[in-house]
Amino acid sequence: MANLIIDEQLAERLAQVAERQHKPVEDVLREAVDLLEAKAADSLTPEQQMYRKIYSIARRYWREHNNADRLALTDEQLDEQFWLIDPDGIPRLKSEEGTFYLPPDPLESMIGMIKDGPSDLSQTVRETMAEVYRAKYDRLV
Repeated sequence: MANLIIDEQLAERLAQVAERQHKPVEDVLREAVDLLEAKAADSLTPEQQMYRKIYSIARRYWREHNNADRLALTDEQLDEQFWLIDPDGIPRLKSEEGTFYLPPDPLESMIGMIKDGPSDLSQTVRETMAEVYRAKYDRLV
C-alpha cells in the first residue's frame, strides 16, 4: 500500500463525503477515479472504449483476488499485455497463452468458416460479431 499526502482541506472533504456515504475513504477515491476514467473514455474510439470496459472487469477480478501486481498495470500496459477473459471469468495476459485449456469459441469458428466467402457477407458477420462481443462485455461492467 502507498501513502498519499494531500492538503488538510481536501482530506476533510474526503472524510465528510465518506461519512455521508457510509464508505471508507478509499472507496470514495476509487469511485472518483472511476468517474474521471469514464469521462476520459468519452473521447475514445468504440474499440478503445470496449477494451477499457474489459480492463475494468479484469481489475475488479484482480481486486477481489488481491492481485496487486496486475492491479498496478496501466491501460497502456494492458493494451500490450492483455489477452482475454476466459470462460471462467478469469482475466488472462498474453504471457499465459498456452498455459491452460481454452475451449474453441463457436462464434469465432463460424466467422472463420465464412471469412473467405463473399465480402459483403464476411463484413456483415464481422460487424455483427463485434456488436455481440460489445454487448456481452457491456453486461459484465
